[in-house]
Amino acid sequence: MRKLLIAAAMALALGSSVEAAPLEAYGRLPAIESVEIAPDGSAIALIATVNDERHVIVRSLDGQLLAKATIGLNKIRSVKWADPEHVLIEVSTTAGIDEVAYVGEQFQAVSLNVRTGEYKQLPFKAIDTVLNVVAGRLQPGFDGKTPVLYTPLYVTVKGNMQARSGHLDLFKIDLDSGLARRVQMGDNDTYDYLAKADGTVLAKASHRDNERDERATWTMSLRKGASWQTVFTTTSAIETPSLWGVTPDGQAIVIDTWDDAEKLWRPTPVSLVDGKLGAFIGPAVEQDALIGDDGVVLAFTRRKGETDEYEFVEPRMKALWPAYRNAFKGQQVTLASWTPDFRKLVLFVTGPSSPGGYYIADTTTRRVDPIGSPYPKIAAGDVGVVRAVRYKAADGLEIEGVLTLPKGKAEKNLPLIVLPHGGPRYHDDVTFDWWAQAIASRGYAVLQPNFRGSTGYGNAFKEAGYGEWGAKMQTDLSDGVAYLAREGVVDPKRVCIFGGSYGGYAALAGVTLQKGVYRCAVSLAGLSDLGKYYNDYQLRRGAYSSTMRDMQRLMGVESGGDPKLSARSPLDQAAKADAPILLIHGKDDTVVPFAHSQKMANALRTAGKPYEFVVLDGEDHWLSKSPTRLQMLTAAMTFIEKNNPPN
Repeated sequence: MRKLLIAAAMALALGSSVEAAPLEAYGRLPAIESVEIAPDGSAIALIATVNDERHVIVRSLDGQLLAKATIGLNKIRSVKWADPEHVLIEVSTTAGIDEVAYVGEQFQAVSLNVRTGEYKQLPFKAIDTVLNVVAGRLQPGFDGKTPVLYTPLYVTVKGNMQARSGHLDLFKIDLDSGLARRVQMGDNDTYDYLAKADGTVLAKASHRDNERDERATWTMSLRKGASWQTVFTTTSAIETPSLWGVTPDGQAIVIDTWDDAEKLWRPTPVSLVDGKLGAFIGPAVEQDALIGDDGVVLAFTRRKGETDEYEFVEPRMKALWPAYRNAFKGQQVTLASWTPDFRKLVLFVTGPSSPGGYYIADTTTRRVDPIGSPYPKIAAGDVGVVRAVRYKAADGLEIEGVLTLPKGKAEKNLPLIVLPHGGPRYHDDVTFDWWAQAIASRGYAVLQPNFRGSTGYGNAFKEAGYGEWGAKMQTDLSDGVAYLAREGVVDPKRVCIFGGSYGGYAALAGVTLQKGVYRCAVSLAGLSDLGKYYNDYQLRRGAYSSTMRDMQRLMGVESGGDPKLSARSPLDQAAKADAPILLIHGKDDTVVPFAHSQKMANALRTAGKPYEFVVLDGEDHWLSKSPTRLQMLTAAMTFIEKNNPPN
């Protein structure tokens, strides 16, 4: 077994190239993703990009094409199997819902019948007050012997959709007819349900904002006969628990509760028998969970060194996993899909030395075979070296970053691109990153700082970011530049900054709020007007919502008119820009509206500052289309090479 696994791991490390791969190899959408194994282990379903078009492909393990679907103008987001004959496809489109939702990314479900090749929107038929959008988890199951989908749908009263008259109900939807029937009625505070595969409702989670005391109430209730039993309630204005799933033995529900001694949220079992809370699960560190489509919590994940690792609670996987994990040492191994009996697993492996790949593992024969790579045109020889770096910010806080180095260049006096992540609640890992690798392939070192406020580093590190939007969150980036310059790795006179979303804001702030650090800035969908963004966010999310309160905490203000926001807005500081700026923005962006770049362009033009503006027609916030994603990358690298040549 060991030899087979090592051979599979070596397949990721093979390959070399004399010249760098073209930008197209990085900038197109992944060739394959969302690879899922059928419940009976006979076939796989995946999303494939062919000639810039997204398809759902279903094929047998020997390569025979079983079914194929292209869902019109919708963007295909993920696939999962409902049963051996049906694949569930999650799609989205940029749209608004009259009197219900502002224009945003609306998600829907489609069922593909592998045997007939037909697909059906879910729900296709329902009472006319049901919104045909995904409003929660998609949980395959059965109604007797009939395969169905259990999922929450929002039910409302026509003409009164924003007056809290609606409620989130749990429905079962026939996968062939699309007919939806209610399983459990909810209320306007319920936002999540947990059910068994036969439709038996186990629990629900509710959340209610409270305007008067600036707190919110989170409640978990267990279904007991014909009524609900409230078993856990907590109040918090911002952070609340989540309803994760059920334990493998089916005896408890897992939520996360606050550990006041350790100052973090920790997974906690709640007995389905008596509703009592058990002891915290696992060590006192930040944890996430691996949850199956059936709602069963298989494992908890936590950072160990530079990778995220599983701690399995499912006994069969606990015994199986070490051999497969150890075969890919030094890389991130993700359990992407599995059969219910764990006889077949789909693994996704990525790391600092390969573009990543999917594998299918047969735990009975102990055979591991490659399925394919998301980036087949990038050889291992094209991948720049990736490693973690740690440095002290000006106030002494330790910052961890990810450094990607260009192939074939000495680690000395390199030109540098600072690539801050979006979110800002996110963090970058020491793995293959198509964006960073594309930049490095042109001869640049790339620094991705996990500035204060980033996830994955504990509560104190998160709190260090409160009120530091545009302040210490910004100087954490330039402190990384100074560190690499002191180490002799980069030339401090040849540095640009490039980012998307919050990272796009940081790029703009780097040349308007700061001076003399960067030779150019590239902002992809970056915020330019913090006051406008604050007010829009409040309008969409609600003045007393937990997400709005978190935004207030990050920005350090309680009003969109606070002078601090103007002082930290690149739009209001455009006249101070000290380097050329490239603005790139999708016309269909509903997270950071297109107007942020449009107004920034006008302000730069009025101030007589050098800038360029690239419009991505029909593109959203996530670069969901292959042509515009490549357009973004090509424009950005052309601009960077002009203003900060790599040689």
